[in-house]
Amino acid sequence: MRTILKHALFLLLLATASAVSAQDDDMPAIPEDRMQAIKAQKTAFITQRLDLTPAEAEKFWPVYNQYDKELEANRKEMRAMHQAVKNDADLTEAEASATIDKEMAGRQKELDIHKKYAADFKKTIGAVKTVKLARAERDFRKELIKRVRDRMEDRRDGGGRRPEGRP
Repeated sequence: MRTILKHALFLLLLATASAVSAQDDDMPAIPEDRMQAIKAQKTAFITQRLDLTPAEAEKFWPVYNQYDKELEANRKEMRAMHQAVKNDADLTEAEASATIDKEMAGRQKELDIHKKYAADFKKTIGAVKTVKLARAERDFRKELIKRVRDRMEDRRDGGGRRPEGRP
């Protein structure tokens, strides 16, 4: 199980790095099959961290998947808005003000999504596991970031060997 989790985290990190590059360089998006594999690994990670019973998992995952879908749609809107105002040197006061208003509306929408689903999660898995969910998501993201950094450092150091004297 641990090996599967490590492989899943690696794939997720790789996909995250690809997604960041794609957003910045207008590169193609991550292939759908790779995204599905990453989502499956995230599911395994969260299921393990929350110690979900089969009955809990059956109720929880449809709710979580809808939650994740709504958050991603909001993030996509926010990215599009940020792309539209990438060159802020040419912004007028009115455009800047509108951008600030859109940013705040997007953040409020994200908060509203979190609030709505927190109530749903408490109903399906209880308050304790709902609190653990937030931590599991953070840990998953941290692990992804760590692995991307490690992979980038390995590439920079020539394929995984670190020069002597480096930690």
